[in-house]
Amino acid sequence: MEIATQSKQHKWLILLCVGIGAFLSSLNTSITSTILPVIESSLKTTLSQSEWIVLIYLLIMTVTLIPIGKLSDLLGHRKIFLFGFALFTCAAIICGSSSSFWSLILGRAILALGGSIILSVGPAIITTTFSSEERGKALGIQALMTYIGLSLGPLFGGSITELWGWRFTFFTSVPFGLVGLLLAILFVKEVSITDIKLIDVRGMIFFAIAMTTATLLSNAASITSSHVILLLIFILMIFSFWLFFRTEQKAVSPMIPLSLFRIRNFGFGAFGAAFNYLCFYLTLFIIPFYFDRVLHSSAMRTGIIFTITPLIMTVCSPIVGALSDRLGSRIFSMTGMGFSILSLLLFVIMAKTTSSIAFLLLILGLICAGFGTGIFAAPNNSAIMGAAPKDYQGVASGVVATFRNIGMIAGTTIGGSLFSFILLNLSRKGIPAQQAFLSTFSIVMWIGAVFGIIGFVCSFSMNKKTHSTAP
Repeated sequence: MEIATQSKQHKWLILLCVGIGAFLSSLNTSITSTILPVIESSLKTTLSQSEWIVLIYLLIMTVTLIPIGKLSDLLGHRKIFLFGFALFTCAAIICGSSSSFWSLILGRAILALGGSIILSVGPAIITTTFSSEERGKALGIQALMTYIGLSLGPLFGGSITELWGWRFTFFTSVPFGLVGLLLAILFVKEVSITDIKLIDVRGMIFFAIAMTTATLLSNAASITSSHVILLLIFILMIFSFWLFFRTEQKAVSPMIPLSLFRIRNFGFGAFGAAFNYLCFYLTLFIIPFYFDRVLHSSAMRTGIIFTITPLIMTVCSPIVGALSDRLGSRIFSMTGMGFSILSLLLFVIMAKTTSSIAFLLLILGLICAGFGTGIFAAPNNSAIMGAAPKDYQGVASGVVATFRNIGMIAGTTIGGSLFSFILLNLSRKGIPAQQAFLSTFSIVMWIGAVFGIIGFVCSFSMNKKTHSTAP
């Protein structure tokens, strides 16, 4: 792969720029989840409305990641990346200035679009800036910035909200966004882009409809209780996916070259990422309920203990990323998936234990969850991006981010909708509430572990060495 000519000093400033984007996106996500009850009270919204403050961000990100990656391959990574930083910064101001629910929704939608651009194009810029010997280390540092954002979010958001109000939490993104934009203007250089200038508009439309309906179905409880409407959404989703795959097979310049998935490390790596983040987000979603209903823990104590997982991810990521440059990605991807599975199995045992051992298992499970994603992410990303041909770095970056996002949605859905369904059925059988909760908790963690095993098989199926094959 040809690497864009960069000075030794500039390439690390470019990495800092991309890292700031990753930090902003994760920080904003974790802050918003933390202060959502405060926003709900301030804007006097219902719980269903408040869910859309989070859902709109997730939906826009899911729909736009791959199309933006494709556009960056066609129009150039630099100009798209600059636009993303500028858009994110403006959106943060809109969110911070919001005086109504709908203005905040608009700001969050624009914020998601800016974040989607940054996350989609960032890894492509790193891949075309660093050599294959340093790529894993660079992607590990980018992941480190993401985990720092996740770690600081709850504490950062809670403290600022208490001192100056929830709107100021959005304003804090502005100086970071301006610094990232300035670094991008000064140091990110355009690399040669593909000569193909056709844009697969039909594919983008069908993909957007398909992913929108899939996201809506995964959050059906917050949309409607009408079975007829849900059935129509399901039919539209299936039809849209079918049209999308048909279009991609015939398109001269497809949005997603399906032949990319025939590259071993790309296909198995992408699906492995989805399963890894499914396990991670399943843990993030359900464990707080265990704190609340079983341990009766305060929110502050829960937040403090929960920092264990992202802190471990923060420490692991750059170290493992650098090691993967020398030892290969597959062994670390497999090890990470193994820790993810172990964390879920520890939670299964925890649910069947009522003594002080349960708390020890909880801590061990959170530690393993941190190792699971911290060890997995950077090497897996490096393998995927290294396997993708040069002209498809942008779309490959978008695919990686989208599959990761699909895993987040799936983990949250399993932890929410499936958990509620099983719990309701056990409660109807007359099982006491506490016992029903622990039984449901155990079943769902088992289901997560099964998906983790599938992810482990995906990692095992990757090649030891990364190579690029033209589609």
